[in-house]
Amino acid sequence: MNMKKYFALPIAALLCLLSLAGCKAGISSKFDADEFPKAQRIAAIDASGAERAVLETEADIDAFVEAVNLEDWHMEELPEGLQKGGAFILYQTETITAFMGDREAEIQEICTFQCYQDAPYLTVDVGIVDLSIHFSIPQETVDYLQGILEG
Repeated sequence: MNMKKYFALPIAALLCLLSLAGCKAGISSKFDADEFPKAQRIAAIDASGAERAVLETEADIDAFVEAVNLEDWHMEELPEGLQKGGAFILYQTETITAFMGDREAEIQEICTFQCYQDAPYLTVDVGIVDLSIHFSIPQETVDYLQGILEG
């Protein structure tokens, strides 16, 4: 395993999940985070590419973040012969900057969780840094994700 992926593991996974959970820590009293809400979205896509569910409410996204049980993920190589199953595409509204002018913030894909059929593995693809990291995940996480995909 190369060192780039080893050090990027915690950063990639945490950035994806923390950006969805929303973080108000460290915001000064001059900035009211509620004035600039970030719309989050998770699209559940089945193996055929059909959208099966969309999580958009804060409660649904918080439940997703909690249920995926990131603490019990372990970085591992994928076994040969795995077939791709469903995927979860995580989106977040881009950060509003002064350079945007009157343009509205757009929702952007931040990463994808690729699941595999009948296997407790998952790949996190972080497109903004062109990084894919493979994990073994707990069976309870597999069951939760599969439940969403089966709707």
